[in-house]
Amino acid sequence: MEDKKPYLYLNAFLAKDEHASLQTADYLKGSSQVNAYELDSKHELEGKLFVKIPTEKKPKWSDFTENITGVSLDELANRSSSAVLIIKTATATMAFTFGYGRFLIDTKYFVHDFGIKTALNTLNHDSLRSVDLFTLEDQAVQKKSQASRESSVGVFGIDISRDVLRAVTGSPKNGVDLKNISGGDAVYSFGIEMDVDEISKLVDLLSGYYANDSYKSNFSWVDNIRKIKEKSEIDHLDAKLIDKIKTKSTEITITIPEIAQWDSIYGFSFTRTKNSIKPTIEPKEYLDNIDVATISVDSIKRDRLFVYDVHENESEHQIYKCIYFEHKETDKTYILFAGLWYEIDNSFVARVDSTLGQINVSSLVFPRVYVWEEVKDGKTKSKIESEGDYNERASTSHSYHLLDKKLIKSNRTTTPIELCDLLTDNKQFIHVKHRKGGSAGLSHLFAQGSVSAEILLGDKEFRKKARTVLRRVSSGLQDSVPLDSFKSDGIEVVFLILGEDSASLKSNLPFFSKVNLSKAFENLSQRGFEVSIAGVGTEPKPNA
Repeated sequence: MEDKKPYLYLNAFLAKDEHASLQTADYLKGSSQVNAYELDSKHELEGKLFVKIPTEKKPKWSDFTENITGVSLDELANRSSSAVLIIKTATATMAFTFGYGRFLIDTKYFVHDFGIKTALNTLNHDSLRSVDLFTLEDQAVQKKSQASRESSVGVFGIDISRDVLRAVTGSPKNGVDLKNISGGDAVYSFGIEMDVDEISKLVDLLSGYYANDSYKSNFSWVDNIRKIKEKSEIDHLDAKLIDKIKTKSTEITITIPEIAQWDSIYGFSFTRTKNSIKPTIEPKEYLDNIDVATISVDSIKRDRLFVYDVHENESEHQIYKCIYFEHKETDKTYILFAGLWYEIDNSFVARVDSTLGQINVSSLVFPRVYVWEEVKDGKTKSKIESEGDYNERASTSHSYHLLDKKLIKSNRTTTPIELCDLLTDNKQFIHVKHRKGGSAGLSHLFAQGSVSAEILLGDKEFRKKARTVLRRVSSGLQDSVPLDSFKSDGIEVVFLILGEDSASLKSNLPFFSKVNLSKAFENLSQRGFEVSIAGVGTEPKPNA
């Protein structure tokens, strides 16, 4: 009877081809304190084992526990074990880490997506147990989803237009002789029954699993968006950004990297022009005052965008995190958003643009947004009309019904929501947002319009409350929302963006706002609503 091979659970990292000639010790961080061990010649393997020299240290909470007992608790000393096995074959170099061994290796020498791609190539797509996602909403949000049993990717509610897959676990597909597969970023983890002599064969097998593209048959959507973590790639893209900043390119957009209360914000300024407060974020103001000779990524990270609210409070954001910049190459588009670089597949960009092309520009007429200057305490401040004031003026001048700030509770949302900001007699539900806040505010606008319309269609209790609000605004207006047999036919959802003319609106939206707008359009169109967008520029306020 054949001896049963030992079962091992391994964590593997694949070295980049260009670093194949490095000595085994060079793959470790320079600061790693290790003992190096040659491999037994009988196994005929090329490589080395590195074991971290252990140090004993007490946990951070030991002071508290010793204080409360009044005695020294010697048994609290921690010793962590860490090791790295580096194996070289004719085709690949791989590191297998044990304990905390992953902290010993220098990740710049290893393939950044080896773990996730190899996992997708070796997993049965119907056997997933957990997925880690990075969702691009107004801000990037990390999510982990676990299923109680093996499930298909559909169970996890993945939105393929906004979700970046970071890690996945599941069972192997037929023909893959591994167990309990898990992969995320650079690390691929799996169980295997094997003898030590077979490890060279394993290295070649795993590098082969990474090299193919079989994942595309079931997971092709993961190529839509990829978060870039590789330092050399980030450095290359940062250099492209610096080149554009030096030429003061209009392709550089500066936005606030989070949702803010726009009506409470009266202005913005920058490092080096702090006293020049403008009502909108004007990248030219920043770019015209930088020192082209000394600019670097570090200097951009030191520079600040200052934000001022109506109560004279000041907050600030690192410029690097505020820059929105797109860099196109042959088959990829790279985007800097909220301080992180993303790689977007160009076919995905084309699909989003194609969807946007189907969205009509609204035929409704809207007034332009007022801007003016105000002198206070001897200082001249530029001002822009608030959303609230604009909505009131638009409702008066164009006979739209004002529903701004009239909130309605729904058991389908965590907070009360607006039906819309403005409503026409022709059942056009208008949602309004300033362009000045950048992608976070715009994404919020598209989500708000989408949620409001969906709840209106599916929640009778919400319609009942909406009718009460509408009746208070104008007699008979409640007929816009029938209590029973409510239909989406003939209802138009209009997204109005202040501070951007309709002609340039679609092309000037940040990419992730385009994604969120196309999502809202598809969701609402599928439910029978009409969807349109509109934009209005600015004009001086009369008699200001």
